[in-house]
Amino acid sequence: MTTETTGGGRKMVRIWLGDHLIAEYAAEPDRASRYQRVMTPKFTGLRITVDNAATGKASELPSEQLWPLTVQ
Repeated sequence: MTTETTGGGRKMVRIWLGDHLIAEYAAEPDRASRYQRVMTPKFTGLRITVDNAATGKASELPSEQLWPLTVQ
């Protein structure tokens, strides 16, 4: 698990299955960190990274009310 907290602006949250990127979201730094903390136990064995946002086609992070529905 990698979390980079330097710099401001948006963060990129990525969920990895080995070397394969399976999800990518953009979010404000606080939301990105909370999402990583909540999803890490749900995605056991997968790596979740939070890095400085780069230009790209990442989706917006879903509403926090939907996070419990991400993984059953």
